Amino acid sequence: MEFRALVRYPGLHMKFNNSVRFIALFSVLMMLFFASGCEYGSKVWQDAQDYVDPNPVINLDSAGIQNPNDNKLALLFTPVDGKVLSLINVLSTVDSHPDENWFKLLFMRYPWISGVFTVDEEASVLVKLPETGIKPFKPGPLVEYEGDWSEINLKSFINYSEFGPEMYLCTPFFKDADFKGLVVVHFDPRILLNFCPDPQKLIIMQPDGGGIWTGSDKLDKESLLKIDWDELLDAAVRGVVKVGEIRYVWLSRYIGDTQIVYLTKAIADEDEDDGILFF
Repeated sequence: MEFRALVRYPGLHMKFNNSVRFIALFSVLMMLFFASGCEYGSKVWQDAQDYVDPNPVINLDSAGIQNPNDNKLALLFTPVDGKVLSLINVLSTVDSHPDENWFKLLFMRYPWISGVFTVDEEASVLVKLPETGIKPFKPGPLVEYEGDWSEINLKSFINYSEFGPEMYLCTPFFKDADFKGLVVVHFDPRILLNFCPDPQKLIIMQPDGGGIWTGSDKLDKESLLKIDWDELLDAAVRGVVKVGEIRYVWLSRYIGDTQIVYLTKAIADEDEDDGILFF
């Protein structure tokens, strides 16, 4: 029957063959289209991925900080600054009154601090470690801040006495969202020079308080303090000053709300504006 049908209707066989050829050709064309489309889509997707999440490239040939003065200062002060920032980060996590383990870990991580104490909202001492200290200090003014303690993460100041300077870092603690007192960590700022790779080349100073600390005994501290630091610090956070024939590159940093200046002797003659900012 099938043979007869083909013989009886020869045009049917031709149409069938043409249909098969058309379908096959259409299938091939569609495969080519989707293949090229997938290739294009993959390229677009890869380009988007490279833009949003680029593969990191390590440049081993980078010269780092180009200005030799800034490079020298960065190498000297960064280890010092890192110790202070690490301590501040720990204090920033305080929310309620610390427990005994917190105090133990504090001294384990920062054995260079002088001590720590906590006071309540009436300035009564709750905890004091160690219990005795050489440098006298009255905690009363600490809690006299008239602002909202919930908006303050850290307050700081340097106290000067006949026994030397002492820096105090204060952070509030709460109970049921109510201010209940302060956690206060304190240390001698001169001890920070121990973390400098070459302390004789680094100068740490607090212009407001008149404190200057360095490992060198040849520094003209009086002339350095006579500089109008108020004007300089109002205008910039980095610069170069000259004391006699010596040029110093300097950088200002805040520890809490206490402004500290790091300095070192300049080793190149770049203009004072030919530098970068450190963060």
